[in-house]
Amino acid sequence: MKPHRTAHRKARWWRMTPALAAGAVLALALPAAAQADTVPSPPQYVAAGSTTMKGGLTSDIAGSAYLGRDGRFHWTNALTAYSTNPASAWARTFTNTDMSAVSAGMGTTTQKAEAPAYYADAGTICYQLDKDPVFPIPSPQQDDHCDVIGVWVDPQGTWHALLNDEYQFDPWQTKGANATIADKVSTGHHNNRILLATSKDEGGTWQYAGPALTSAWDDDQVIDATASPGQSYPFGNSGCRLFIDYSTGYFYITYNVKIYKKPASSTLASWTEMARAPISGGMASGTWQKWHDGSWSQPGIGGIDGNVNSIGGLNVSYDPTTDVIAWRGSGEHADASYQAAKVGADHLIAFADASGATYTANTLAHTIVNDATGQSAPDRTVSYRDPVTGQDMTLKAVDDKYENGVKVVTGGIYVTQTDPSSGAAQTVDLITNSAYYKDPISKHLYLPSANNESAISYNAFSGLYRIVGYDGNVYETADLGDPNSWKVVGLMPAGSNGGYLTSLDNGSLTNQNVTGRSFLTISDLNGKVVDIAQTAGDGSAAVSTEYAPRDTAGDAVTADSAYVLRVGGKAVTANRGPGLDGGNGAATGVSTWKLQPVEDTRGDGGNSGFYRLVDSSTGRTLQVAGSTPAAKRAVDAVVTVGAREADAQPLTSAGLGTPGGSDQWYLQRVATDGTSLDGSTTYRLVNRNSGLALQYVNERMRLEQQAQGDTTQYVTLTVR
Repeated sequence: MKPHRTAHRKARWWRMTPALAAGAVLALALPAAAQADTVPSPPQYVAAGSTTMKGGLTSDIAGSAYLGRDGRFHWTNALTAYSTNPASAWARTFTNTDMSAVSAGMGTTTQKAEAPAYYADAGTICYQLDKDPVFPIPSPQQDDHCDVIGVWVDPQGTWHALLNDEYQFDPWQTKGANATIADKVSTGHHNNRILLATSKDEGGTWQYAGPALTSAWDDDQVIDATASPGQSYPFGNSGCRLFIDYSTGYFYITYNVKIYKKPASSTLASWTEMARAPISGGMASGTWQKWHDGSWSQPGIGGIDGNVNSIGGLNVSYDPTTDVIAWRGSGEHADASYQAAKVGADHLIAFADASGATYTANTLAHTIVNDATGQSAPDRTVSYRDPVTGQDMTLKAVDDKYENGVKVVTGGIYVTQTDPSSGAAQTVDLITNSAYYKDPISKHLYLPSANNESAISYNAFSGLYRIVGYDGNVYETADLGDPNSWKVVGLMPAGSNGGYLTSLDNGSLTNQNVTGRSFLTISDLNGKVVDIAQTAGDGSAAVSTEYAPRDTAGDAVTADSAYVLRVGGKAVTANRGPGLDGGNGAATGVSTWKLQPVEDTRGDGGNSGFYRLVDSSTGRTLQVAGSTPAAKRAVDAVVTVGAREADAQPLTSAGLGTPGGSDQWYLQRVATDGTSLDGSTTYRLVNRNSGLALQYVNERMRLEQQAQGDTTQYVTLTVR
């Protein structure tokens, strides 16, 4: 099994939350000045329940939940171990009615397809990529370990996926110049890039389909002394997640960028980056653009990696010649440069506050001394607001703390960085040899965003995008096209942000692309599933709030009003029997519908963000015809009316619960001006279980794959 490649491997780095252990709270208590009443406190979300997936569903990368064109549910994961055993390298696809059934049916009703992925076997996913007839790329040792992650099914039914490719093992020859490939692989040190693959047999085999993202700092995708002449080297692009954004018509990839110290793989720096490609490009190689310096300006293949969710708006830079890693300001703060530093053998950190007063902190003696007076800082603490980043910085000397002979707090210089607008904070404990960032001129310290490996979903409750990941924050944004617009709206409960993380809608148990007020996180490393319930907060910080869709008059949609629904200009009528004829809406007998909010499966009975559409005259609900759950989620499935279907049942310790019926929908906002959802009152009516949009096709209302710019899929609601 490979080492766990997450931010949690970064020693002594964590998020400061109200839920710190009691001993740590005592040791890290900040002075009153740093705990002003005006500091906001993000709401702490709670774990409403948890369970563990059955054995055989964990792997070496985040799992992917998706539906085929026929509506069948699939869960794909992958493993390519650092081993010479071909049986330890595979991409598996599990099939059943939903995620709960996949787990419960392991060994019985769950079907499994396994695609071989051992690097040395002909016909496997990434065998001898340098000899591929269509997309040859450098593979100097032909040792590519490729994990399938993130699956999109195109309109023709072909599956497309990302590949996390680990290759060129032991680039600095720690095993010696004459080591075998097996010896090199055993080190776990390697280069990394993100490739593409397709499958036309539902995961039975995967075919390499070209590169998506590669590093600008390599020598044509190869680590060598020419590209990296210093003491550091780039790890490449890794840790990817795929989000299919039908609101804007883009695929988005979030991924990691890391800089390592030669000759092994100790981390000098790591951060989160994004790339995107138009869905119209079919997820093809060469269609991807990386975010860099405020725009989508760098090609996916060989482009410079920027950074997203930047604290203080700084941009990262790296020079493999000088080994300088820096976070740089812009505009009036263009001269600011927070550079990588390290606590030396003298254990000292020299820094300054906002007034320019300088201090010396000692990580071994646990002291902070004012250089001008020679006296200890009050309470061994210094706090200031950095004028460049706008962040509140607190440095506090903390002693070791023991309880019953067991160390519960490790002493050092604790640096806490807090966003005064959101209350989001993170803390790092600096000891001898710890790495940190400091501007050599101002002597101010800086903590960049931690590696996040972010799972993104469209949040039907808020009408915004939700982002969760390893840093434990819950973010929202109206615009994925502006990756620095993420705002913290909550804190994840302990244990809900485990390794190889993804999120899943708890009402459908099939849809990874959408979540509601409460939602699931799944760790494919340990199999833990957590049902996360949103909390209201104390009013001091930004929170996730319920979005009210608008009717054609611009008024908020209410449960009491009856609406004429039109999709692509065609009225949705319930009086023509199965298949819902789409009349022109002019007749007096046209159906009217009430939008009945679906109660969230967790919390205080509030709305989930999803609706049932109820025929005002009969009380029957808009739902999907079909004899099986898959048939009710299939492309081209016919929409009908019927008796209200079942609500979802929440997760318990015994299993993942059960999904709701096909009569739950959400009004998905469509970005009509750029990529922001702000102000948009254009919607698609999307089925919760399938993620497919309602559309009038072949004289019937049907479920169809969402298509960017297709106005025949837009829905309007008019009071009648």
